[in-house]
Amino acid sequence: MLQSSIAWIDFSEEDRRKMMEIVALFKERDTRDELGLGTIRDAFADLFFPGTSTLQTRARYYLFAPWLYRKYEERRVPSHRISERLRSDEVKLIGALQDAGESDGVIGSVSGASLQRFPASIYWNGLRSWGILRHSGSQGQYHRWLDHFYKQQREQLKTDDDEPVEGWGGANWDPGLPKAPDSFPDEADFQVTPEEARYLRERVMLSCHDSLLATILDRCEPVDDLEFIWQHPQLSLFLPTQQAWLAHAHNFSESMRGAVLLYNLMLAELSERQDRIEEYKESLEEWQNGLTARSAQLAAWNRHGFWKLVLDHARIPVPTRRFVDHWLGLSLVDGRPGDIATNDAARALIRDREVRLKRGRSRLENQRHLEMWSGAAGIAQLEYRWPIARRITNDMLRGLMST
Repeated sequence: MLQSSIAWIDFSEEDRRKMMEIVALFKERDTRDELGLGTIRDAFADLFFPGTSTLQTRARYYLFAPWLYRKYEERRVPSHRISERLRSDEVKLIGALQDAGESDGVIGSVSGASLQRFPASIYWNGLRSWGILRHSGSQGQYHRWLDHFYKQQREQLKTDDDEPVEGWGGANWDPGLPKAPDSFPDEADFQVTPEEARYLRERVMLSCHDSLLATILDRCEPVDDLEFIWQHPQLSLFLPTQQAWLAHAHNFSESMRGAVLLYNLMLAELSERQDRIEEYKESLEEWQNGLTARSAQLAAWNRHGFWKLVLDHARIPVPTRRFVDHWLGLSLVDGRPGDIATNDAARALIRDREVRLKRGRSRLENQRHLEMWSGAAGIAQLEYRWPIARRITNDMLRGLMST
């Protein structure tokens, strides 16, 4: 039997990150992008919380990888040994965190040494986004570059006053990076120290000062058990521009949830699963009631402004734009939803969209794939990576409060 696999080009760390996030989403039955809305979702998530990804967990991982690599550079670990050393230390880190009693957010807590992707790789793009990492290449390119980097350092050009020539043999990591604890990585936990919190906040403020991430770190207090960013109790402290972003994201998230609920209702009907049919009919009714309660905001929604914001930050396929516009036109009339569950045009739109996206794998067209339906496909409402950002910002804010 042939084994399927996914591969990517080494030079594209951003593409690698996105592919791994897609793979991770397929492991979570409620979060998959069944109707192709991921490009819009990610446009908002990257705008709000740059340097984060769905695979990340805790703030101190932004320091763990740089601490390890800075140690390797100081000891001149050759390029061909870096990967092995890193893997060994990251496995050691898993055990150290567990020994410290950490149970929430330990990457590799279940897989251990068999983990397929380790924290340094997961956080690589974020480290660059926040200016902690200065090397411009992928993690693999950085590993291969180190031998040349050591040579540059040995041959560093100096002025007549014995000072290094500016721009020659520059650092791969931000010089302001706090010093690692002496016991790291044999001992480690997720408690961000005041010095570390100030440093991470500074990096965010300098690298993405107009983001929600920066505003939360600059103006807000930690929040727990908050499902969506637009529910933030200190929303009034956000910049007016950011509040406008959130209004667009909120309207889109709530409006489009009806599409995935209708999709699942159609699957339940094809499967003749009466319990699921009733469940999704009730969910659609609740969704419609929720939109009715916000009918004034939805009626005033500037969709031209919504698309301008999204297209300024991402390339959205024309078919996706058409699908969204058509759905909004069918599901919202003057901001009020109709009975979408029995709307033939809405059902035809969902069917056409799913078939176009999945072709031979369409559950609405292929009985084998319908039988593989778990009963809930992509039903989670879009939250734009807020749960990840909430935990990471809480770590830093609590570190600042412990000053």
